[in-house]
Amino acid sequence: MRRHKRENQILKGLLLAAAGVAACIAGLILFFMFVWWRAQNAEPTTDEEVAALMQRQQAEPLVIETPEPTTEGSIRVYDYDGCCIYAYYGEIKINSDGRDGRQIDIECAGYLEGYQQHREPESGVEE
Repeated sequence: MRRHKRENQILKGLLLAAAGVAACIAGLILFFMFVWWRAQNAEPTTDEEVAALMQRQQAEPLVIETPEPTTEGSIRVYDYDGCCIYAYYGEIKINSDGRDGRQIDIECAGYLEGYQQHREPESGVEE
């Protein structure tokens, strides 16, 4: 009797192990099917897929607007206290902006306004 009981326990254990293995295999199959289904509905990833998708879609024409450079502007000169003492308004021509190692060269043709008398910064010593 003990022998049959022991054999039944071994058989039950094997059946439980087989059921566990079958459940794991079924879970893996469902997981891989889900991953495959998501990949089918995902956005294209290769250049060829992107090109094919773009051919299917109607693309709007690309318009790049480059504004004409202006020559009008203003230049303000501030003193050490941060007050504007001169302001120039008119045409500005930049001959050299200093990028090539040469000194900055700017030509101005317009008018200059003076706002206050320029003074040297106070050195802390009273006269």
